[in-house]
Amino acid sequence: MNIKLIIETNKEKIIPEFFEWAETFDWQLDEDDEKTMEPYSKIFYLAERLEKNQCDIKDYKDILFHIEQINYNEIKIRL
Repeated sequence: MNIKLIIETNKEKIIPEFFEWAETFDWQLDEDDEKTMEPYSKIFYLAERLEKNQCDIKDYKDILFHIEQINYNEIKIRL
């Protein structure tokens, strides 16, 4: 099964988890202890692109990476 098919088949499970995951990065501090929206924006953007069927292969790879991160301590997204 290819990466696109795996993600697209499971996107109804992935999208809400990604929006929730993005919230954990809301106003995160960067290496200079400055507030940054970059991590939040990247994950939120991925969720939106998936929701709107606008993903490219890089997006699918990034989505898989974040699924691994989300599932680190507990399986929340089973593919």
